[in-house]
Parts: sequence; C-alpha cells; structure tokens
Amino acid sequence: MMWSGFPYPEHPKKELKTMRKRNFIKSFLYYSAIIAIPILTVFLVFLAFVFQGKQREIREDAETAAQAVRDNYSLVLDSAATQYDILARNPRLSISLRGFISHKQIGYLDVILTNTILSNFNSLTNNAPYIASVYYYLDGYDSILTSDTGGTTRLSQFSDLSWKDSYDHSDEDEWLERREMHQYSYTQPVPVLTYFKKLSMFKGVVMVNIYEEQLKQLINTSSQLDRFFILDKDGNFLLQGGAQTAQLSPEDKDLLVSRLEQSPDDAYRGWVDLSRGKYYVRIIPADCGTYIAACISHSNYYQALYTLLLQFLMVLAAVISTSLWIAYTITKKNFQQIDYFVEVFSDAERGVFNPKKPAFIKDEYDIILNNLVQLFLNQTFLRSQLALKEQEQKLAEMTALQLQINPHFLFNTLQTLDFKAMEYTHKPTAVNQMIEALSDILKYSLQNPHSMVTLKDEIDYLKKYDSIQRYRYEDKYILYYEYEKELESIPIMRLILQPLIENSLYHGIKPLEGSGFIKLRIVRRGGHLIFSVIDSGVGMEKADIQKLYEKIANPGSENIGLTNVNSRLIMRYGECAGLKILSKKGMGTCISFRISIEEIACSVPHKDTKTHQPSKSAVIFQDMPNKI
Repeated sequence: MMWSGFPYPEHPKKELKTMRKRNFIKSFLYYSAIIAIPILTVFLVFLAFVFQGKQREIREDAETAAQAVRDNYSLVLDSAATQYDILARNPRLSISLRGFISHKQIGYLDVILTNTILSNFNSLTNNAPYIASVYYYLDGYDSILTSDTGGTTRLSQFSDLSWKDSYDHSDEDEWLERREMHQYSYTQPVPVLTYFKKLSMFKGVVMVNIYEEQLKQLINTSSQLDRFFILDKDGNFLLQGGAQTAQLSPEDKDLLVSRLEQSPDDAYRGWVDLSRGKYYVRIIPADCGTYIAACISHSNYYQALYTLLLQFLMVLAAVISTSLWIAYTITKKNFQQIDYFVEVFSDAERGVFNPKKPAFIKDEYDIILNNLVQLFLNQTFLRSQLALKEQEQKLAEMTALQLQINPHFLFNTLQTLDFKAMEYTHKPTAVNQMIEALSDILKYSLQNPHSMVTLKDEIDYLKKYDSIQRYRYEDKYILYYEYEKELESIPIMRLILQPLIENSLYHGIKPLEGSGFIKLRIVRRGGHLIFSVIDSGVGMEKADIQKLYEKIANPGSENIGLTNVNSRLIMRYGECAGLKILSKKGMGTCISFRISIEEIACSVPHKDTKTHQPSKSAVIFQDMPNKI
C-alpha cells in the first residue's frame, strides 16, 4: 500500500543501485590497474627470458641426447663388428670354418678353433642380451653356422631365410636392415636389426641379429627424449623409441626423410611440425651408413611454464581479491548512509517498518537524523496499517456474503432441473437419478469443510459419484470396496477419497483399451489405518511417478485433486500421512496414505441422522455397472 505525505522519487532504489554498481566497477578497475599493471609487466619480461632460456635448453638437450643415443647405438654395432673380426680376420680360422661348414673331415687344430668360435657365440648371447644370434654363411654351401644351434644347419632345414634375398641383391660391404627373424619353425617371428658384413677372404657374410625391443630399452635408459629414430641412408626407419610410443604416420616419416635429404652430410637441426605436435629435431650421422634423429616435443615449453604460470595466477587472484575488497569497502562507505535511508523509505512504501538502529551510526548528527526519519515513518506506518486492516475487513465481509449465495443458488437450480425433467417425462429417468445424486454430492461437499464425517458417509458419497460416472463410462470399469465393517464408524476428513478414485478413473482406466478395475482397500496395520486405491490401468514409468510427486507437492500444480488431498492430510496428520505412489507401466497404480489410529481417536465425526447397518466382521462390496 502506498503512503503519502513526503515527496519521494518513483524508483530511487533502482537508480541508486545502478550508481553504486558503476562506482564499484570503476573503483575495482582503477585499483586493479594500479596493482596489476606493474606485476603483469614484470611477468611478461620474465616470461620472455624464460622462453629464450628454454629454447636454448631444448637445443642443448637435443644435442646431448642425440650424442648419447649414438654412443649406445655404436656400442651395440661395435659388438657386432667384433664378431666379424673374430670370424674373418684370422685366415687360419676362416679355413677351419669353411671345412666345418662343408662337412669335410678336419684336423685336431681345426676342431679346437671351431670349438673356440662356438664357445664365443655362447658367451656373446649370454652376456649381451640384445644379441639374438650370429650367422656365418659361405656362398656355394648348403649349410650355415649359427649361434642358435651351436653348430651348422642345412639351409633346407633352417627356418630363418628372410636375410638371404637382401644379401644376394646388395652391393654394399656393410649395411643394417630391419626384418622379422623366424628363429624356430614353431615360434612367432621376432623384429630384429640385422648387421650384415661381407667376408673379405671368401665369398660369404657374417650376420649379427639384434633384438629391436632390447636395443630400444637400452637406448631409452640413457636418454630422456620424447622420440628418437634410427634411419638408413635410403630413408628407411630402422628403429623408433622414446617416451612417446605412438607410431609415425607416413606423412611424418616423409617429412623427416626430406629434412635428412636436405643435408645428408651436415647435421640437421630445427623445428618440424608433425601430426602429433611440433618437435625440435636434431639429426646426426652414425655408424654403418645410418642416422640418429633426436626429437623433443614443443610441450616442454608448457611444462616448464606450469609452475611459473601457477604462481602468476595465484598473485593475480590475490590482486583481484584485494582490488575487490578495496572497491567494496570504499563503495560501501560512500553509499552506506544513502542506502540506509533509501531502504527505510522503500520499506515504508511497501508497508514494512523496521525500527532497528543501523550499526554504522556513530556521531550525533546521524543519531538526530535517524530519529527524525524513524518518527516520521512510524506515524506513516501506523496510518497505512490501519487503512489496510479496514480494507481487508470489508473484503472478507463481501466474500462471506458471496459464498452464502452461490451454493444455495446451485442447489436450488439442481432441484428445479429435477422437477422440470419429471414434468416432461412424467416418470423418474436416468436424468432424475443423476440430478438427485449430483444434488446430494453438492450438499455433502458444501457442508462445513472442517467437520469430520464417518467412513460410511464418505463411502456413500463415493457411491453417488460412481453412479454418475456409470452413465458416462457404462462397463468401462468396476469399483470394489474392501474393508472391515467395524471401520464404518471411524471419523475421517470429508472429500478425502473421491479425488483418488477420480484420478484412477481418468488417468488409469480411461486410456486403457477395454475395461478395468478400481479397488478401495482399508486395512489396520501396526497401529495405523492404511487407505489404498488400486487400479488395473495403464500404469506409469519411474520418471512419471517422480513428476507426479513434484506436482502434488506444488500448491500451484494443475493436478488439483491429488495436491489438495496431500496438503490436507499433511496439515492434519503430519508428513507421514502424505500420499504414497506405486506404479508399473502396463500393470496399474496404487495410491495410498496411512493415518495413526491414535490420531483418529482424537477426531470427532460429524453426526449423521442415517441409521447404520449392524456390524459384520468383514465385507467386500462391488458396484456393478448400471445400464440406462
């Protein structure tokens, strides 16, 4: 209710709120800029130095890691070359091995030399786990000397022959090749790097097979590279390792090979954009016509900056928090007194009066001004309250008069319709029966809503409601009543069961194809009376049940009947008396509530002049459809 007697702008609080918001934002930006700009400048300068230092560090790390990979790789190749020296540099030993491979009879010295070689094979494979095997092959012979068997094996019986095609077609004296070694006929092929070196005294070759996985692990332990690759001079990738194990795409391989071809003699260094990110690549030459490519990911930049960025964000958060606090404090101090008076006058305009003294008042001028305002508002508030009470009283009187007229008018109108129908037909008809039932229902519902009725009265009312619905739905449903006869005298609230029956009829049975059943069941259990309305209708999903619970808990819901029943039950008997819903799609629905017998004993039913039938132990009633 508006009050008068003091000139007051139309929307002062809204305008003041806008002013305060602008002042707060302005103060926040001002103090944030003063504090943050120097910090941000220092951070950016420091960040530039960190980037430069990190670039230099990545270049140095790539150089060092590439050298470390090459050193370990060279040690492995040196082990392979040593086997060649043992087998090929000694002419007497070469002659003995040729005799051993040709299966000719050899002398005592040849036997000793051959056994020495076989012992050396066994020692090599035991002490160097990355060495898979050593082969010694001479052209024109059908046997091969291998460390696997510790002797010779005929080629026709040897399972690993994938090396022979490369040997037959190669013009190189020394080379390295990646292949699949079929060590035994009953085992799966194993990826190996095979070191080939042709003999100088005879036509033949020494081959050392190196396990790819063991070589990769050996190199990984000595470097912290994201990726490394070993390539031959033709651009074939012999080995791939590093922390990142994903295979390169063909496009990435072609890109690295193109960088190698740009400077095959000079070492390459620079950034390369691969499909999985940007890498700094350092390519250096290695033994046996191969190259080492060491790769460090661009993500190392970000890893190095994580700590610095986190510290900066913490400082920035502190700056923002400090600026917010300063801006809030200054804005609050500037607008506190104005806010208080605007709030007081706004409350007075809405009819709300708060006599509490504000905490910020500290001097005598604030006290005097506050007392004057409070006195003025107190008088205005009392006048507005008096006018509001007078208006509410008049409205209540008008509403009461209107409520007295409407029910009697409707009831008299129904009786007039009943007489007119009888006058036209000269005998009672279905219309008369419907009007009489509707008149009884209206009379029942218009009685004092706060008075209690007996269960018998409520069920009689349900039967009248059911008789009206029969004319509309005929054989669509059957309504059962199941309860003990002694319960008919218990007091319950008026119009508490009909909305549940109506809900089952309209939402459960009506959409059903064919007819259905509705049962009202009342039982005693554990100090409570349990009222249940069960139907064989279409049922509901769990989501639909949850939505229905939300609707009946909302006073403004469209589901007026269930909402009204639920609210009345809770207000009278407490939360435990609220509606409970059980349902299954395609089977039906059960809506129930329970009332403590002690609560029922405290209720007094409305006296009914109708005579009750004698009690029976238990009965089940069924209303069968009536045909017009």
